[in-house]
Amino acid sequence: MNVAIVLLILLTVLFALTFFTKRRFGVLGLALTAGATLSGLWTPDVVPIVQQAGVELVAPPLSSVVAAAIILLPAVVLLFSGPTYSSKLQRAIGALVFSLLALAFMLEPLGGALVLEGDGKRLFDILVEYRVWIITAGILLALADLLFVKTPKISKEKH
Repeated sequence: MNVAIVLLILLTVLFALTFFTKRRFGVLGLALTAGATLSGLWTPDVVPIVQQAGVELVAPPLSSVVAAAIILLPAVVLLFSGPTYSSKLQRAIGALVFSLLALAFMLEPLGGALVLEGDGKRLFDILVEYRVWIITAGILLALADLLFVKTPKISKEKH
């Protein structure tokens, strides 16, 4: 399958999940950051465990699937709870930025799983070239989004 189609499907699924659950990007973006960190630390150790459980993949490589799963897992868990957006525009922007940040974090495992040639390779190379900027902007936007989360105020009534 063409690399551009795979990337578009991935972006669409991530966008839809985030948009329809109405979750704020800040929490999800930082969860992706945590997942990417955990993936770098644990993928080499988790792959043999998954293999011993009887899972064997040739294409895509099991290490790529495990790495992508670890990256997404914290954010997927947080899709079921946490702060939400109220307007559709905020939801759409948050979902778009989330899907782009997730894609940027998953470029490395995707590169090992996809057959890169022709226009698909050029598109992938462009994304890899701007990966650091996409991740940096995504993390900064996630932090900024967290600044706008309203926490309930606790009244200090004396009894």
